[in-house]
Amino acid sequence: MGRFLVRRIGSMVSALWGVSLIAFFLIRVIPGDPVEAYFAINQLPASVEAMNAIREEQGFNKPLLAQYASWILGVLQLDFGKSFSSGLDVARSLADKFQVTVTISAAALIIIMCISVSVGVLSAVKQSSLFDRMTRTTVFMIASMPSFWLAFILVYVVALKWGLLPLLGWGTWQHMILPSLTLALGFCPYYIRLIRAGILEQLQQPHVQYARARGLKESVIVRRYLLKGTLPSFLTSLAMTCGGLLGGAAIIEIVFTIPGIGRHILLAMETRDYTVLQGFILLIGFFYTAINFAADLFCAIIDPRIRLKEGVQ
Repeated sequence: MGRFLVRRIGSMVSALWGVSLIAFFLIRVIPGDPVEAYFAINQLPASVEAMNAIREEQGFNKPLLAQYASWILGVLQLDFGKSFSSGLDVARSLADKFQVTVTISAAALIIIMCISVSVGVLSAVKQSSLFDRMTRTTVFMIASMPSFWLAFILVYVVALKWGLLPLLGWGTWQHMILPSLTLALGFCPYYIRLIRAGILEQLQQPHVQYARARGLKESVIVRRYLLKGTLPSFLTSLAMTCGGLLGGAAIIEIVFTIPGIGRHILLAMETRDYTVLQGFILLIGFFYTAINFAADLFCAIIDPRIRLKEGVQ
């Protein structure tokens, strides 16, 4: 198990280093000068001397490798620098906004797991029944809807017509339900199909048929055999989706006017605020790799064959 952990941690560090390179160098390929954008947005008189002074102050006049080295050394000390447009500490501003996004994403993740596992298992166990046919039809309908269109439908029906939940904004747990549900429903069709296909495959395995021949209850077979064989692939796919959840939450925040990371990053893109964009990409990369590491570890615990494939005794 120790070798397994070392390999996974090494992969995680390598992935984060690659993300830092992408975050730093590709952002600078974006057309537009951040200094010129800063003067234009703030409606300041742009002279060559003033712009050169800003470039020198921010270190934009240094070679790219020198800028990267200075930035990555600061990141290792948890110093992401200061925002070019606002002058605020990047780490603090991202943390304040990101906690809203993480809250929405975490709630959406719980909804995905609850809906996908329960509906997927029932659909597979009751294959070709009325419930299975209705489930597949509903899944196809939801999968064909763009997330923003689904958000507008939920806002209109649940908030405007029925008045059950707050329409827009942020502040209470009720404000979290509609955004999280909208985000989760966009991913549920895929995972319902994944769980259903996994359960149907497990039903054909000899050990499951033997368990049925022994007269075990269906609930026991589902819990001990079917779910245990399907969970590793489900958790691995779910971990791969977490980055999409965080990115999707940033878009959902704009629809529901939630003060999360979405609007913050849009403003940073408009002003070409390199330090904020770099910090955001690296933060997303860290959460993505950390969640995948946790999923790999959990799968290795519940399924020893994964450790054996890695050569771990």
